[in-house]
Amino acid sequence: MDELAVYLQGFITLFIIFDPIGNIPLFQSFTAAFDEKKKRVIINNSVATALVILIFFAIAGLFVLSLFGISMNDFRIAGGILLFIMSIEGLLGKEEARWMNREDVAIVPLATPLMAGPGSIYTVMYLMQQGPLVAFFAMFANVALQWLLLRYSSKVMRMLGKTGSTIISRVMAFILSGIAIGMIRAGLMGAYLGG
Repeated sequence: MDELAVYLQGFITLFIIFDPIGNIPLFQSFTAAFDEKKKRVIINNSVATALVILIFFAIAGLFVLSLFGISMNDFRIAGGILLFIMSIEGLLGKEEARWMNREDVAIVPLATPLMAGPGSIYTVMYLMQQGPLVAFFAMFANVALQWLLLRYSSKVMRMLGKTGSTIISRVMAFILSGIAIGMIRAGLMGAYLGG
């Protein structure tokens, strides 16, 4: 039961940062001028690119950090601060405005930074410390869920409405702020106890 809780917690942590429900109105806005065939191509390209980015950093992230002499605690603190900033932007609704009117929406902003952004990259590296299976389960489950929600985004939007989707996105941002503070606290404690 405890092992199942670890997998569930890993999934939920990445789910909140991924914000697959909150990405639906963004996807709808960015692809409003495209036909359904083009939208499917964009969905496939964006989730595939996001998955490749996350897998790379899950496997090689610590090696990249070691090249620059950055400890996991340093990265945990920096990641927590970054996630906190992202949560504030999410609460204030600034993320939507930042990426409007961009042409290559499959890669930027959908694949990165909305899905495989700094927050998600840090999170999968953090989850790798709890076990590769936990990290990979969280990655594949969230990417699959994101693909499914984007594929049927028109129906989801009709069910939730723009207001409902916005409310969910803001609640997720608030929860993310709590996770960010926890990461900062863990990083500070780890650095203090380790040094």
